[in-house]
Amino acid sequence: MYLSALIWLFPPIKQHKTQYFTFFLILAIFDPILYTMYLIFRLQTLKFYPLITFLIIISLSSIKNKLLWLASFVVIIILTYVYQNDTKNLYYLCIILLSVVLFLIINKLMLMIIQHKVLNVFLSLLLVYALINELKFIAIALNLYQGVTSFYLASFTQLFFGISFSFITINTKNFPVPSKLS
Repeated sequence: MYLSALIWLFPPIKQHKTQYFTFFLILAIFDPILYTMYLIFRLQTLKFYPLITFLIIISLSSIKNKLLWLASFVVIIILTYVYQNDTKNLYYLCIILLSVVLFLIINKLMLMIIQHKVLNVFLSLLLVYALINELKFIAIALNLYQGVTSFYLASFTQLFFGISFSFITINTKNFPVPSKLS
């Protein structure tokens, strides 16, 4: 936990003044906050993941409609409240929200490829990171006991992404994608 919190402090610094700053700031602050809440109040941290994931969605989205975000926020809060004692459904809610995160990242990567004819290293790594994140929750939802092991192994793997995002940004490296010859 402490190593993870330390590693994830650096990406927001590197991503400062990029469009991904808020995304990495959310990742950096919520694990220590949730861990502290668990230690002090013994709160089940899973109940906060839908809200955190929703904030990540907002940070990645280009939609500016505040009414839509407010309505979505209310729905997430209601669903989290309804499922607060149903761990399996909370995992499913997280999986649905993580699928939206994955879609947003895929969309950004595809736009970069189509519009600029380049494969962006940052977005490619972000996509793999998001995919691992979703697979962690799917593993737990499918098998609570073995899934926990997978969850921790995936979390450990994600530390390497945290280190990577401490050195690269959206502006770091692009690889040209050859256009189809006519």
